[in-house]
Amino acid sequence: MPLTATELFNDATTREIGGIGPDQVNLIAADLIGVKDQLSAAFPQINNLTDLHAHVIINQLDEEIASVENANSPTGTLILGTDLGQFVGRAINDIHRDIIDIAQGDAGLQAAFNPTALPDLATPAAPFHDNADQTAFVTQWIQDSNHLGQAAITIENNGFQGDIAGLIQQVQAFAASSNAFDQSQGGLWSARFWNELRTDGTAGTAAAALIEGLQTHNAGEINAAAEQLSTNAADVAGNNLKADGGTYADVVAAAEATAVTPKPTDPPPTPAPCPGGNGGGAGSGGEVADGGHSSHGGGASGQGHHHHHAAVAALPTAANAAGANQGGAVEHGNGAADASAAGSDPGAHFAHGHHFEHMWG
Repeated sequence: MPLTATELFNDATTREIGGIGPDQVNLIAADLIGVKDQLSAAFPQINNLTDLHAHVIINQLDEEIASVENANSPTGTLILGTDLGQFVGRAINDIHRDIIDIAQGDAGLQAAFNPTALPDLATPAAPFHDNADQTAFVTQWIQDSNHLGQAAITIENNGFQGDIAGLIQQVQAFAASSNAFDQSQGGLWSARFWNELRTDGTAGTAAAALIEGLQTHNAGEINAAAEQLSTNAADVAGNNLKADGGTYADVVAAAEATAVTPKPTDPPPTPAPCPGGNGGGAGSGGEVADGGHSSHGGGASGQGHHHHHAAVAALPTAANAAGANQGGAVEHGNGAADASAAGSDPGAHFAHGHHFEHMWG
């Protein structure tokens, strides 16, 4: 019997824990491609937050597949246009865990895709200490993530009267700038945050949904995209420190203060389980790594939010192909070890208690 999307993903988890040696690359990639194909068939369009979560996962799978396929390439090999340096394994680790976190935080999505959760880390990891350029970017990005969504909801609440074309241009510029900045940073910063900032990450996926919703007057899609942009901004804010060592909490609070309450939409129907797919091995992910994410659960309407509650487990300091082979991409470990991978600039995601508990309004 063909494996389901959940079984394929759990198999990839087991294989990544064991290490991405050359003999595992094609098997893991086949698993992840199978997951992507099944989710794409189960969620063909975006009408609510659950649909959007599925599309975020679909796009993040592209990032993970590309990283897995280059896990054994020489340091400096570009992956989707980005030089991750020695931190390819860290990118795989973070993306894979984030996908699990998204699914575990959305009850509606779990009917079609319910990968095995990973336990929390014993020790929370340190936030990434941004330099001056990163601080300026993240500050503006948090503001734009919230204000663009709020502007779209205002247009929606006004019967789609307003400068839709102008707002779409702003959203497009936001997504392009976010992608370009993350790509320009490379190394550990890109490895840690590209699945939030890139065109094929959460920000880009939500921005594309916001544009589509504005173009088609799809209120459900606009509401989902605006909420996702806001929660994604809070996620990144909680995982970073400013150049002066301060948090971004004040930036988030100010950006969210003008939030507009969206019109309610009907809860999404429960999707049918994904059909079986080809590819992958026989494993079911019974051995899971220490480390992790946790999620605020959603109700039947899929209104849960995902976040990097704790850091992914650290790969060895030489987290290039050799590190991925020896230590595994989704690895046992704790948050304290995460700081050793980057010296004074740990790229770990930071535990932030409140960020995903707010709702619009």
